[in-house]
Amino acid sequence: MTSENILMEIVIGTYENHLLGYKLETDNDKFILKLSFTTEAHSQSVKCIASSDKFLASGSVDETIQLFNMESRKIIGALFQHNGSITWLEFYGSYMFSCSEDGNICIWSTNNWQCIKTLRGHKDAINSIAVHPTGKMAMSVGKDKSLRTWNLIKGRSAYITNINKVADIIRWSPDGSKFAISSNKTVDIYSVEKAALISTIDFQHSVCDFAFITVNF
Repeated sequence: MTSENILMEIVIGTYENHLLGYKLETDNDKFILKLSFTTEAHSQSVKCIASSDKFLASGSVDETIQLFNMESRKIIGALFQHNGSITWLEFYGSYMFSCSEDGNICIWSTNNWQCIKTLRGHKDAINSIAVHPTGKMAMSVGKDKSLRTWNLIKGRSAYITNINKVADIIRWSPDGSKFAISSNKTVDIYSVEKAALISTIDFQHSVCDFAFITVNF
């Protein structure tokens, strides 16, 4: 088995506070998952994971963010800025965004892992954040039933929209022209140009996650 047979690596966080890594490989046209690493990363359940080209970060109910260098396969430290469960992590360029039940968003520099800015405004736990493809703004949703738009150039809140429901996940489309918000069993899709809701998909069952994909016909 050569490196050419390795398609990707999948990392899973568990309720038992472990991180499990699996390499997805091909062998004679078959897909195989092989355990690549396991570590007891946290003292309580893992709630979220994010990765960049070099780093892996995991957030937990234990209120910490654990950092891993995936090139050297070593733990490089932990971050303790939040006072609540870590609910969401997202990398963008040389920055990482973290959300928590404390209602704060921390922006970290991946060069020195210092918190360079804390965005405050949510009145309850934040469930998700999405950085626009341009990196100039971000949107966040949480249990306070608000959608907050952040100006990342100025590092402050730009708009607050009352959406009248607890949103679980927010994601941008690849071209940044639309964004979608999931809440329980539905996904609402908004147009940036129209500044309006353009479609709602009802799945009849709880939505665990979703993603935009680009299809070329």
